[in-house]
Amino acid sequence: MVDPRPELSKLSDYVPGKSIDEIRERYGLKNVVKLASNENPLGASPKAVEAFHEIANSLHLYPRGDAPKLIDDIAKRFGVNKNQIVIGNGSDEIIDMVGKAFIRQGDNCIGITPTFSVYKFTTLSNGADFIGVGEGDERASLDKLAAAINDNTRVVFICNPNNPTGHYYNEAEIRAFLAKVPKNVLVFLDEAYAEFATAPDFPKLASALDEFPNLFINRTFSKIYGLAGLRVGYAIASAEVIRAMWKIKPPFDVNQAAQVAAIAAFADTDHVEATRKNNAIGFEYLNREFTALGFKVLPTQANFICVHIGDKAKELVLFLEQNGMIVRGLTSFGMPEHIRITVGKPEENELLVSLVKKWVG
Repeated sequence: MVDPRPELSKLSDYVPGKSIDEIRERYGLKNVVKLASNENPLGASPKAVEAFHEIANSLHLYPRGDAPKLIDDIAKRFGVNKNQIVIGNGSDEIIDMVGKAFIRQGDNCIGITPTFSVYKFTTLSNGADFIGVGEGDERASLDKLAAAINDNTRVVFICNPNNPTGHYYNEAEIRAFLAKVPKNVLVFLDEAYAEFATAPDFPKLASALDEFPNLFINRTFSKIYGLAGLRVGYAIASAEVIRAMWKIKPPFDVNQAAQVAAIAAFADTDHVEATRKNNAIGFEYLNREFTALGFKVLPTQANFICVHIGDKAKELVLFLEQNGMIVRGLTSFGMPEHIRITVGKPEENELLVSLVKKWVG
């Protein structure tokens, strides 16, 4: 037998949200609504869909690995140089590339908890230890996060807004934290949900990369741009950090269709604004209804809400699935009494609330 690397014994399988097809087949349902994976309920940008179809006749050709048009658009949007940007096959690959480029055996990485599990997965798979700071549905302390850094720390992961809680750190808090971090420690600031944030003090730190050369800002086209099925992520950092990322980046990881769709979606401000409006209306409705039912709804700056249900949370998740509604139970995040709900379209949100009321009754 060929033995796998010993690090694999520490890894747990990633637990994704259940798919629509899975629930249809399991319960013999025709109509199923999915509010579990923080996808855009309005779908992809119509301009992105059009660009996707137009590229069909070129699918026999390899994509440009350097994605010059997409990177140029990103650079202009954030006011940075093109050599400060790397793209990847979704944010997951960006995180994986950070592990390959910077994390060594014997290192440790630190992150707020609970949070996105891929940070821990990447840390452990590269032979390092993961240190979590925080517990439950309270916002983790950045002071405690800074205090946990030691001589073996290589990367600090901060998801902002945080998945699955929706909590966020403002610009002053992030800057104060960065000032405490040694310059040889990479600060991975994951802003997958940043486009949904409405707080006036939400960080805008692309202009701070000269001041903090160890800052690494991660973004995705999967959420507000609605391209989760195409897998496009990107990151902005110092030229030195990005140079290391390109050295280990697979040459053709972001395909042609993904590149042209991302370019079109990036420019479709109407679709982005419609998504933000839908999210704001949906959050207000869900927050009001769940609060009226006696549940605790955490404050959020993302496109989902995190709700404390109690010891019957799993029962509610099962009931909803049996009735064609998928939400995310948070046991795998270490929050078994909570559920995470993607803000859907008005009719989807109303159906969810009616089912929850039926379950409560």
